[in-house]
Amino acid sequence: MRVLVAPDSFKGSLSATRVCEIISSALPWCEVDCIPVADGGEGTVDSFAFAAAAQLKSCVVTDPKGDKVTAHFAVMGDTAVIESAKACGLPLAGAHNDPARATTYGVGEIIKAALDTGCRKIAIGIGGSATNDGGIGCASALGVRFADENGNTVSPDGYGMAKIKKIDASGLDSRIKNCEITVLCDVENPLYGENGAAFVYAPQKGADSEKVLFLDSALKNLESAVKADLGLDFANEKGSGAAGGMGYGLRVFLGAKLQSGAKTVLDLCGFDERAKKADVIITGEGRLDSQSLMGKVISEVTKRAGERAVAVVCGLSILENVPEEIAAVFETNPKHLPFEEVLPTCEKDLYDTVSARVSEFLKKF
Repeated sequence: MRVLVAPDSFKGSLSATRVCEIISSALPWCEVDCIPVADGGEGTVDSFAFAAAAQLKSCVVTDPKGDKVTAHFAVMGDTAVIESAKACGLPLAGAHNDPARATTYGVGEIIKAALDTGCRKIAIGIGGSATNDGGIGCASALGVRFADENGNTVSPDGYGMAKIKKIDASGLDSRIKNCEITVLCDVENPLYGENGAAFVYAPQKGADSEKVLFLDSALKNLESAVKADLGLDFANEKGSGAAGGMGYGLRVFLGAKLQSGAKTVLDLCGFDERAKKADVIITGEGRLDSQSLMGKVISEVTKRAGERAVAVVCGLSILENVPEEIAAVFETNPKHLPFEEVLPTCEKDLYDTVSARVSEFLKKF
């Protein structure tokens, strides 16, 4: 029995890599191939290292507070996979983060390190950031200059973004022009406005209502400068508001493409070819609901499974109508007990579910 395991993480409890490890150990009688799928946030680099035997590289970069931190990225041939949270993630910012002061400068430094290794294709996961700087920190690290009304270089953060009057992209690292950059992005928020980066995500990063209004205005200011000096208009493109506007910044300053995180990961890991060798595909996530079928990991896996049966393993399911593309759903918490109660036993619950119920399902094929 050849089984391809391609799950998302079980949010708050198990990484996608750990889910793969547990499912593999619970199916010793099967030939198991694993592709842990991260959505661009925490665990993205580790997933590639596990799924595609990627080589890990390290570099010292600037964290969201301006301190130095060691970050890792994955390399596969001429392709680098970067997890921006390694440089500007919320955990690095500490308990009292100021999203107007936090910077994405370190993300640009990781990109530069990837270019130094010879990579000319870069995939960037931008989930979990502490920032709201429109990506100007990242662009600054790569040579773009942002100046205020007096011609002085602004700080590479939200406060600096509010002062931008002139953008000079002539100093951008020349290697970027010959580089294919893809952003792993699973949100569709525009740059600013009530559904934009500041209003939707800044409160989660420590902003009060006054700071939210300031950051939203700063993002509008950035757009005005970009239109005036670069002639680009992408503020309403889906995903521009991701990671405090970093989706927008990567798009306008580096020419990046914004793409579904799940689709990008599966493409880079060769999912389609690996799926052809499988008899059954197992995917999953912590909570199966209607959103699971709207461009996320489970929907992308089922869409690309072809004639192969797809089984979903999840913590709990509240999906009322399971589509016919899913052959079976297995809950590790079928009684829907509170998260705090099942967290201590989540690894054992997953193992037991797969070794017993999923194993019986597989024996039908």
